[in-house]
Amino acid sequence: MKAKYWIEHQHRYVDYELPEGASCHENDMEKIVSCACCGRKIKYGKTYTSRKIHTASGFGYGVCEDCYYSGEQRR
Repeated sequence: MKAKYWIEHQHRYVDYELPEGASCHENDMEKIVSCACCGRKIKYGKTYTSRKIHTASGFGYGVCEDCYYSGEQRR
C-alpha cells in the first residue's frame, strides 16, 4: 500500500511503501497493526500518529513509540 513520506528539509513528499498491516485508523484499539515505519506488530491503541508518514490527505499513520521518538527515520 502506498503512502506519502514528508522530507522536512526539502519541504516535499515522496512516495512511500507501507509495511503490510499499517493503519491510520481503527475502531478497535486492541487490533494488531504494523508500525508504518519499522513494521513491528503493535496494538493500534499503543501507536503514535506519525509526523512524517501520511495518507494522501495528510493524516498520519500509526507508528510505534521507538520510531516516533527517534524521528521516524526511513527504513
